[in-house]
Amino acid sequence: MCNQKLIGAQYFNEGFGGAEAVKAATPGEFVSARDYNGHGTHTASTAGGNAGVAATGAAAVFGAINGIAPRARISAYKALWHVQARATSSGTNADLVAAIDQAVADGVDVINYSVSGTSTNFRDPVEIAFMRAADAGVFVAASAGNSGPVTATVAHPSPWITTVAAGTHNRDGIGSATLGSGTTLNGASVATGVGPAPLIAASAAGLAGADPSMVALCFAASDNGGTPVLDPAKVAGKIVVCDRGITARVDKSAAVAAAGGVGMILANVSASSLNADFHAVPTVHVQNTDRAALLAYAASSGATATINPASTVTNAPAPFTASFSARGPLRTGDGNLLKPDIIAPGQDILAAVAPPDNGGALFGLYSGTSMSSPHVAGLAALLKEAKRGWSPMMIKSALMTTAGDILDSPSTNPLVIFRQGAGHVRPMRSFDPGLVFDSRYAQWLGFLCGTQLPTSFCTSAGVPVIAPTDFNTPSIAIEAMPGAQAVSRTVTNVGSASETYAASYQGLNGFAVTLPATFTVAKGASHTFTVGLQRTTATLNSYAGGQLILAGEKGHVVRIPMVVRPVAMGAPAEVSGSYSVSFGFNGPFSATARGLVPAAVTSGMVQDDPADGSCSLAASAHMVLNSVTVPAGSSVARFQMFAADSAAGSDLDLCVFNSSGTLVGSSTSGTSDEVITLLNPGADTYTVVVHGWGATASGSAYKLHSWVVG
Repeated sequence: MCNQKLIGAQYFNEGFGGAEAVKAATPGEFVSARDYNGHGTHTASTAGGNAGVAATGAAAVFGAINGIAPRARISAYKALWHVQARATSSGTNADLVAAIDQAVADGVDVINYSVSGTSTNFRDPVEIAFMRAADAGVFVAASAGNSGPVTATVAHPSPWITTVAAGTHNRDGIGSATLGSGTTLNGASVATGVGPAPLIAASAAGLAGADPSMVALCFAASDNGGTPVLDPAKVAGKIVVCDRGITARVDKSAAVAAAGGVGMILANVSASSLNADFHAVPTVHVQNTDRAALLAYAASSGATATINPASTVTNAPAPFTASFSARGPLRTGDGNLLKPDIIAPGQDILAAVAPPDNGGALFGLYSGTSMSSPHVAGLAALLKEAKRGWSPMMIKSALMTTAGDILDSPSTNPLVIFRQGAGHVRPMRSFDPGLVFDSRYAQWLGFLCGTQLPTSFCTSAGVPVIAPTDFNTPSIAIEAMPGAQAVSRTVTNVGSASETYAASYQGLNGFAVTLPATFTVAKGASHTFTVGLQRTTATLNSYAGGQLILAGEKGHVVRIPMVVRPVAMGAPAEVSGSYSVSFGFNGPFSATARGLVPAAVTSGMVQDDPADGSCSLAASAHMVLNSVTVPAGSSVARFQMFAADSAAGSDLDLCVFNSSGTLVGSSTSGTSDEVITLLNPGADTYTVVVHGWGATASGSAYKLHSWVVG
């Protein structure tokens, strides 16, 4: 079996606390580079798995499968450790940075990072490690995150990373369940079929004393410290209705099978994707709109159901944005950089998995931006091989400017642009993009000077400040444009000959757009151009979208997305010292100061949430509620925690509810650095919840800082 595919395998746990800490927190895990839960195996085989590998088990119906770059070699770096009680993996920035640095030292060409990350900080340790990696010539693909469909949730904001959103593909498992009442519910499935059999809601099938929420979610014993929640006496021989959420979908069917059930109907509790997974019992996954009627029928006397045999189609309309895929606008850099960069297949992706946490299976269907990122990593490996002199940013540019549109709606819709970035990857076109937008380490430092580094530091270091709107990336994003603005870009001809390009644009209704004149670029040469934007009738404070198109005489088409939000006045969201204000109107202006005010600090302790549930008003040891009164006329309320105030490795979250119980703000980064800012919040008594999503075993201390500016 030694085929030279896997040429490196290392693991990192010093930041986690070492081997003993791993053993204590992750029973059953391997304190080695060996994969336990299958995530690493799945992403690695997607990016670089061999060609013509015969899928086995339930996946055999799909025949032979291929990785994106089947002749690539793979080196694996394990820095996350699977916590069975939470059905997820966790780790520390220290271990992740160590793994990244080791990969660069080992000489890898491409890094796939199917791990979420910061959405607010270009200077996050992982982001800076990737800047160093890109400087060493390493292409980095990273997951955009699974916080969709909420806007402004995209992770990995840095321009030196290719941030990948998740889309659907045209292969789909189509199934249905027919109830004894005659109603047929359609959904996603690869089931062989079962029934008719008695139907029961999981909520009515729990063991005495089991947590009702875990029962409704069909928690597997492995997700509950080894303790099952479903009662075999109630489940045996029945089809069980389970709610989606918290635990892995396949863990739910495993719990049904362990209790003697013969089938499962998995129901969304809110609008979300439908996934045709390989389940332990025949399963169909239905939408939330079917849930209420389904549960009502399951509660009736003599309820039965039949799960019908599924069919696999290869002509499903695609690609759409996966509902879970995080999207822009970016929350850092004042929103003046477009993320995600691109979209690739990420829902129901078939690849290899690790048997220990996959019921012994060698192949599985996984979904997530973790699955879309390795598609782009594999494509980057192919481009690295074909285009030996290209930098990581040239590869990124080629993938972006040749991308196509998803089917969600027109690509001039800013909401669509914030979902797809430049669009859906079109691999063959990326090998001949015509022009590329390149940048290197000096420009990345200049970008940091234009966003998060102190100007005095940059000046003393001789680093020129680059405004993020002028950073040379194949997209244009202006979060607050007062009146008019011009942005510049530089393109390099990577074609085989000199070529003349003409510019045009689509969308941006309500704007006057000044395009560059027709220009000619010699082979290997570069050309800088300017695009002018001026608001005419566009709605203030709302994004407008468009596409800039550079069409070459030899057939090359270079397309970059544009999103612009016109405002009456532009100023930094946060400042220290003096700053400039830009005006988009003529007339008088006056300013008054409010604050500064000190923070009110509340110290406390929060316990770990074993279910990794959502932040809520249900007070408990892992959900600590704090009351903050905001008087009338207040202009700003800010609530913030700092990781330095909690134990190393803690991952605490923050959310805020008003007195009506409505969620008005949340912050759920991968650390305990959390901040929520409410502008003109209104007089109310707010409940600020500290959630121990990933508190340490003995609980984590915290300090909640609250500012209320009059």
